[in-house]
Amino acid sequence: MSETILLPLRNYRPWAEAVADATATVESGDVTALLLHVFDGDELSSTRENIDSSGSMTVDDLAARKSGIVAARETLQDAGVSVEVRGLEQAETTADSILTVADEAGVERLYLYGRKRSPTGKAVFGSTLQRILLNATVPVTVVPSNVTG
Repeated sequence: MSETILLPLRNYRPWAEAVADATATVESGDVTALLLHVFDGDELSSTRENIDSSGSMTVDDLAARKSGIVAARETLQDAGVSVEVRGLEQAETTADSILTVADEAGVERLYLYGRKRSPTGKAVFGSTLQRILLNATVPVTVVPSNVTG
């Protein structure tokens, strides 16, 4: 039976590579990595304007073109991990969007990137990461910012 893991990724290649590298190191066997890009604000319309003037691409297709998703897909596929890509237009907070996808897809684990914080910010994670850590119903692995892809 195949397990599904979720990697919500931003469009920043080094972060995506770091999460994918860490995931590839930990995961083995029959696992499918669901790579998620949550389009926030006007990002979906600007992405569509830049790469899909005909409007024929799905949100998943647009997500698959994001550099962070491309980098993570290459890393995971090279490690023998099956990959699916999903794009989602943000209808709620980014954290809630990620948690909704995790629940709907029945994922077993989440892998996230933890950005470096200022001394004050170290007391509290970023709001998205914190909300996911506090509300996820599955184990969450946070890849620290000192790990590079």
